[in-house]
Amino acid sequence: MLRDSARYSVNNVIMEGGERFALLIDKATGLPDPFTTRYSAVFLRSKGGSVNSMAKAMRAVALALEWAGTRGIDLTQRIDSGDLLTQEETTDLVNWLRLSRRKPTKAEKLTAQGVKPKRRAVDTRNSVPDIVDAETHYARVLDVRAYIAWRVELALHRIPIASGRYRDAAQKLADWKTMIAGQVRSGKLAKKYGLPPELRARFLEIVHPDCSENPFDPAHRYRNYALLLMYYELGLRRAEALVLKTGDLRFSGNQPSLHVHRRADDPDDPRPDEPLVKTAGRLLPVGQNLRQAVETWLIRHRADRTRYPGAKKTPYVFVAENGRPMALRTVNDLFIRIRDRFPEFPRNLSPHMLRHDWNDRFSDLCDAERQAQTTFPVAPDDRLTHAKEMALRNYLMGWKKHSERAATYTNRTTEVQAASLMLRLQERSANG
Repeated sequence: MLRDSARYSVNNVIMEGGERFALLIDKATGLPDPFTTRYSAVFLRSKGGSVNSMAKAMRAVALALEWAGTRGIDLTQRIDSGDLLTQEETTDLVNWLRLSRRKPTKAEKLTAQGVKPKRRAVDTRNSVPDIVDAETHYARVLDVRAYIAWRVELALHRIPIASGRYRDAAQKLADWKTMIAGQVRSGKLAKKYGLPPELRARFLEIVHPDCSENPFDPAHRYRNYALLLMYYELGLRRAEALVLKTGDLRFSGNQPSLHVHRRADDPDDPRPDEPLVKTAGRLLPVGQNLRQAVETWLIRHRADRTRYPGAKKTPYVFVAENGRPMALRTVNDLFIRIRDRFPEFPRNLSPHMLRHDWNDRFSDLCDAERQAQTTFPVAPDDRLTHAKEMALRNYLMGWKKHSERAATYTNRTTEVQAASLMLRLQERSANG
């Protein structure tokens, strides 16, 4: 989990119409920082980015402001004068932006205090890092560069364009933007994988409400089971399940389904950290097991006023124990609980890993279907070609029609197929 800087905090504000933007608060005064408020409310909102993207940018800017305060640099004076930052100062700022702001987990805190956590020891290789990964660092630098450039351009507007001072200041800004960009590189994203195949059945076993090893509070096991099963069976993104409303469920009839919607700035949503759907809306079929799990949660548990007071006042399917819509961090906590209780699961177990796993299983199913069609020929229009598989996958995942994102979600399948073909090639060589 990310935390705010020592001096500043970032709050998401909900407007009357449901629109959201991020505010940078000076902890010393309790008031919004005037320049960053204008930057967020006017510039960032005009770009059409999500409130979560705005908040990330504000946290990066907060780190830069904290750096300037620590180094005794008056950033406003530098901007107004056009001097900006020296190369040494820029390098120092870039290094400052590498610092990790992740909060340590409970187990990591206990280890730091010399206390052995219950049930599992903390793997020191996964302790709180001192620095962030290359992608996060790169994004922070770009966010800070964009903010400072915006501030400088505001100052430039007060200078007559024909004056030599305007040209000098504009050139200094261009040189500084080039300088800071040259000190950081975009890191390559590590390959991501689904669950190891041998852990799939184990996952479904331990999250079931009746399992004696279930790691969750008995009061919330049916809710958690319905949610986790939805991630597993449908490959939903984390936010997609949290924005589902009861009206999106179409469980009557012989073909039960649910509708995934994009609902940015939904006035029904009171969550400052609003879950955002990044993919296209789509209608997804729901199997018997998932339907039963969701209906059991809704009818027998969510409707219990003593357990979830106020739940009837919200249209969202998944709610917290106070009856309000479930938060993103609560989903994170569920996966942390599983990882801490069961060391056999990967340390990056998450909804996104289950989304990758869904794609692996979908690939296996399509391969099996194509193999079956060689034995029992079908009409050409019904044949499951690779092109048709891609179109089906893109729809079910909410990607664009001709998207090639499937390649990043099927790393395990690709590697298994590549290894199999290489072994067959070696066997041919051995057999002459």
